[in-house]
Amino acid sequence: MEKPLDRRALVGAGLGVALASFTAAAHALPQGQGGGEAAGWDRVFGREKPPYNTDANAFLAAALERMQREKLLSAGGKALDLAMGDGRNALLLAAQGLAVTGLDISTVALDKARATAKARGLALEALEQDLFTYEYGEERWDVLSLIYFNPAVKILDTLKASVTQGGLIAIEGQGSEHVGDGPPPATRYRPNQLLEAFADWRVLAYEDGRFACDWAPGEPTHVVRILARKPKARAK
Repeated sequence: MEKPLDRRALVGAGLGVALASFTAAAHALPQGQGGGEAAGWDRVFGREKPPYNTDANAFLAAALERMQREKLLSAGGKALDLAMGDGRNALLLAAQGLAVTGLDISTVALDKARATAKARGLALEALEQDLFTYEYGEERWDVLSLIYFNPAVKILDTLKASVTQGGLIAIEGQGSEHVGDGPPPATRYRPNQLLEAFADWRVLAYEDGRFACDWAPGEPTHVVRILARKPKARAK
């Protein structure tokens, strides 16, 4: 991340019963994220033993390494991390020298992210925001990370428009063959769905298969990943 849309995979012992209503409600109201959902994610991020991978996402890390190697990033570029959670990926972006904004609806997660950023000496703008009503802007972000927030597939056009020319977007989430707790089935990425969505961009990397899932520790499951770069306008 429920009222309108589930936000991430719901995994771990005891979470299924406590948060099942968020997954079920995710089909109902796509307009925004409700207070009940925020409270649910406060409980998730407040758990003593996190039910998710607390390390930065491996695909995003590899994507950033490639961006640096191929000089695709501008110094001081602006990055946006959606559904930031406790900041595991936002702080990875910040460590690359990017000016990072992270969005989430969980105040518990945001407090954790701010505390970790301070401890590491990293700058992070952590905002409590409804991800479906936030003003993303036009050509504002040089890097956008969308890691395990499948419901954002409903606003992909808005997110694409918010990326600068030559900017990049990295996405990873559960695929349509993932079973069990997780994002609403309608938002699990279908085969080639992301390739089609970014047909007008340059796709730098794409994987669709059974991999380890950050929000479903254990056996590999269906995961889809893409790294794409927005084309620059041709000089006339």
